[in-house]
Amino acid sequence: MKKIGIINCLEVSKRCSGSGCFKAFNNKSGSFEKYTEEDSELLSFIQCNGCTDNSVKELLIKAEDLKKLGVTTIHLSSCIRSKCPWYNEFIEELSKDFQVEGYTHEKKGKR
Repeated sequence: MKKIGIINCLEVSKRCSGSGCFKAFNNKSGSFEKYTEEDSELLSFIQCNGCTDNSVKELLIKAEDLKKLGVTTIHLSSCIRSKCPWYNEFIEELSKDFQVEGYTHEKKGKR
């Protein structure tokens, strides 16, 4: 069984409910299509700590907690992919301990 955590953008979370990420997971759409033939469980939905010089380091601290929960795969939210200056660094560093998917769902209005 895939044990999944989603990380979204703190700034975007101030105006986004995260429903697009949950809808994609529940409907096995977007980056979750690959789990249609495999059991998966969403264990955590967390935010980064915001845009600072320590963003990557702070996210890795949170990732340690995800590892303790049993998360093996992290999906970075689509808002991180489209807005975060540390997107590539997040993928590079998280990939050392997790399978990483670089988005969750398509943009609103797109399929």
